[in-house]
Amino acid sequence: MRVIKISEEVWQKIASNGKFGETEDDVLRRILGVPATTEIYPTRTATAPATSPANRATSGRRRYFATQRLTSYINHNKLHVEFQDGASSSWSLPNPEDKTNIRTVLENALSFAREHGASVGQVNAVRKTLTNEGYHLTK
Repeated sequence: MRVIKISEEVWQKIASNGKFGETEDDVLRRILGVPATTEIYPTRTATAPATSPANRATSGRRRYFATQRLTSYINHNKLHVEFQDGASSSWSLPNPEDKTNIRTVLENALSFAREHGASVGQVNAVRKTLTNEGYHLTK
């Protein structure tokens, strides 16, 4: 895998040609007509240890992308979480001062999101929906 620097204009063009769930590599492969591979990160070989310069780029953090849209919002004192495929659930919200029940609603909503394949960013979006409406929790 190689790293390249591109201008903001080129970045915006790649982003505008992307489809939901695609990586930058996917977009460029589609536009350039390069066949998709099943493996973005090359595997390590027995002759090249993980700390060798050839494998340093592959030992970084992997990026995960959502495969379907998630929408979370509050309406009529209920937290709603909906997925593009139709899976949805809602929970009645307690008083913003009732931290115990807020935590219960949050844990239920996060569990629902994870069970339906939500990405880390989507899970955080559910959490942010509550905090944006004044349902704050401290650790």
